[in-house]
Amino acid sequence: MAKSEILAGLDIGSSKVCTTVAEVYQNGRVDIIGVGLVPCCGLKRGVVVDMDATASAIRESVDQAQRVSGAEIQTALVSVTGEHISSLNSPGRVAVTQEDHEVRREHVERVLSASRVIVLPPERDIIHAIPRGFTVDGQGGIKDPVGMAGRRLEVETHIVTGATSFLQNVTKSVAKAGIEAEGLVLGSIASAMAVTNQEERELGVGVMDIGGGTTDIAVLVDGEVYYTAVVPVGGNHITHDVAVGLQTSQEEAEKAKKTAGCARTDMVEPDEVFEVAALGSNEPRQIPRHILAQLIEPRVEEIFELARREIERSGFLGMLPMGIAITGGSALLPGMAETASKVLGTTARIEAPRGVGGMVDSIDSPIYSTSVGLVMYAARHRLSPQEDGKASSLFASVVTSLRRLFG
Repeated sequence: MAKSEILAGLDIGSSKVCTTVAEVYQNGRVDIIGVGLVPCCGLKRGVVVDMDATASAIRESVDQAQRVSGAEIQTALVSVTGEHISSLNSPGRVAVTQEDHEVRREHVERVLSASRVIVLPPERDIIHAIPRGFTVDGQGGIKDPVGMAGRRLEVETHIVTGATSFLQNVTKSVAKAGIEAEGLVLGSIASAMAVTNQEERELGVGVMDIGGGTTDIAVLVDGEVYYTAVVPVGGNHITHDVAVGLQTSQEEAEKAKKTAGCARTDMVEPDEVFEVAALGSNEPRQIPRHILAQLIEPRVEEIFELARREIERSGFLGMLPMGIAITGGSALLPGMAETASKVLGTTARIEAPRGVGGMVDSIDSPIYSTSVGLVMYAARHRLSPQEDGKASSLFASVVTSLRRLFG
């Protein structure tokens, strides 16, 4: 990497597209120099349903970020999500046969390759293959086995896969906007880079990114990604509940949610009111705010209950000392952290991006966590020429990192 390099992250969500541009230095410093945020209606639950609308939103977001940063964006690291995403943990094992039985880099590469040999349907492809830790002759918890003595080297790798056609539609939308997809990164992994630090990841922390159409979940322990999942429920479902309950439009419901919404009814004063226009009428009505909270609270509890089940599947429910970091646009609802603590049975907090410099005031919101995390991820994991296929085909654009994610 040169003295400094310009990197871009492109977060394509179900309700918005966010582009973040950063200047990255050799010492690891990341300065945000431009952002662009625009609404997007081209995706549903993280899946492209209107390529033209998606490409248009991408182009507008990128244009905004270019004007602010003064930099020309040609390539970007792109986030992916959706209920088509799935993950599994796959073991690998190789023998160390040299006379001195010293583990060399070639053994690490072989064992990582062995762990990636899984039976995948032809319509799916690997997005990430993340080593969770190495074992030498039964001794686990080893982060870098090179140079150690042993006869058997093992690894367990967290593998994230996605539907080929859905991934292809994302890369095609980006290309249609005139941008080259440098790689694809799971949204929760990118967000985790932005809202947690290395110490938290070492001790154990969960990350929930509550977007418009999905909620992305990641569990990180010993500095590694141990579990990921995508729940197909997000902020748009809350908006829909409000629209139905108040008999108003989606636009009015979204406005009411943002200006007067609350995730807990016990946090709302009984005499508080807000205004909303009914369908077919321009005359606003005054509605008690506690009614809005009653519409929102059940859906929020459902989101956290679904997340609880996923964290339980990871085996780390109640075993994350640093609790749960909640981010994403829907995290801005008052009462989200309190509801999460109640449902998940652990400490929870709302997090915005941290650990970066530059235009920190411009990205001081959970909305920007994924896009900021993408440039932080790119700074840590610059693709080699062999890995960077420049997105001329789908698979060339998919990031398959065989190095530690959080080094």
